[in-house]
Amino acid sequence: MHVDILENKAKFFRALGDETRLTILSYLLEHSYCACDFTPLTEKDQTTVSKHLKVLFEAEILKSEKKGRNVIYSIRDENTRKILLVLGIGEVKPCCSSPENCRVCCKDETEDKIEDKEKEDKE
Repeated sequence: MHVDILENKAKFFRALGDETRLTILSYLLEHSYCACDFTPLTEKDQTTVSKHLKVLFEAEILKSEKKGRNVIYSIRDENTRKILLVLGIGEVKPCCSSPENCRVCCKDETEDKIEDKEKEDKE
């Protein structure tokens, strides 16, 4: 039993040892996301994103729910959320590195700025 606990903790911390996975977690600390949303947010292809989500799921950090053809991911529980916040993971996301990302992660705050920029580009 003691060995199982150590293995689970090691798996948890190994899952946190990747920049892309930390980015995914930082977004999920805000709210649930469809797996497909992480491609533009992480600037990684869908296959890579799926592999990272699998690692986080198997480390029991995430839970998933199938909605039609989409898989929605969220943080597994409130205790896991608290641990991730204490570790500072909510502060690591490279938000708004491009206008496409802004439309996904902070749509309400940036939509007007993006539209103004697009209008300027057309003129």
